[in-house]
Amino acid sequence: MSIKISEELEQINNRPKIGLALGSGAARGLTHIGVLKAIEEKGIKLDYISGCSFGALIGGAYAIGVPVEEIENIALQTNWKLMAKIFAPTLSLSSLVNTNYLSEFLSTWFGNKTFDDLIIPFSAVTTDIQTGKMVVLEQGDILTAIRASISVPVLFSPVTIGKYKLVDGGLLNPTPVDIVKKNKMDIVIAVNLRRFGTYGISQDDEKQIPIVNNTVDKLSLNEKIQYFMNHPIDYFNNNVNKKTPDPKFWSALYQMFIIVQVQISDLSLQITKPDILIEPDASEFNAFDFSKAKKLIEIGYKSAKKKLKNFDFSEINQSDH
Repeated sequence: MSIKISEELEQINNRPKIGLALGSGAARGLTHIGVLKAIEEKGIKLDYISGCSFGALIGGAYAIGVPVEEIENIALQTNWKLMAKIFAPTLSLSSLVNTNYLSEFLSTWFGNKTFDDLIIPFSAVTTDIQTGKMVVLEQGDILTAIRASISVPVLFSPVTIGKYKLVDGGLLNPTPVDIVKKNKMDIVIAVNLRRFGTYGISQDDEKQIPIVNNTVDKLSLNEKIQYFMNHPIDYFNNNVNKKTPDPKFWSALYQMFIIVQVQISDLSLQITKPDILIEPDASEFNAFDFSKAKKLIEIGYKSAKKKLKNFDFSEINQSDH
């Protein structure tokens, strides 16, 4: 018996350490679930996960031991009324939405878990809005870390941890390959969600001009405010109309945020290259398409399965990393 255990430990110690970097991408981040399904199907055991924004949410849940099937079920059965509350207006001067509801939503995923409860080592990438420096969270309360990593500036208020005021890590490091490599992984798998376009405000592509539909457009100011309070996601995520040439305020603001992330992601992936780069094409989906989870998960699964199909992990030379 002791010989068998010794052989198993030797195999574990000799196999290459595999790390996963999950990038930011709002609703497109649901493709990460499909990627994790393909990784498990391939029999890959992860030794470290680093996530940014929605990648931190999915990666964090997996790292605390939530089975990928359960993560998928949560995504498919999310309480969309609660999500609507998350995007309800707030009187706060630091954000557009009520972040109390965001914490309530995250608690259904993480409860009171801390980094000490992790099954797989994990980190959440954030940005200190005061200094403009990246802050990688690897200890303390996981819910707070995820809350900080997904806090898009203006939309959500910053999270205070010690001396830091933390917001979305995508401002500086949308796909944290470098963080995974710093943790001495032999193989780095990265999921970049910024490869295929942005969230699209384009005069050339009428399918990508987000506007409020004609019914809402005809409402008075007070009626529009009431509509927004009752249907916040619909307000920003309506059908298109090529007769409306200019994007709405939030769409333009968020697009600016995404453009920065796209450029940073391209540069960082050129400097720090992963061994396997998975780039699901979810360009047809926008920031708030969470209700299309099934399609997004399938895109992530197919994309990852294709990339992992012919990759032989035993051929990796550890001395090269």
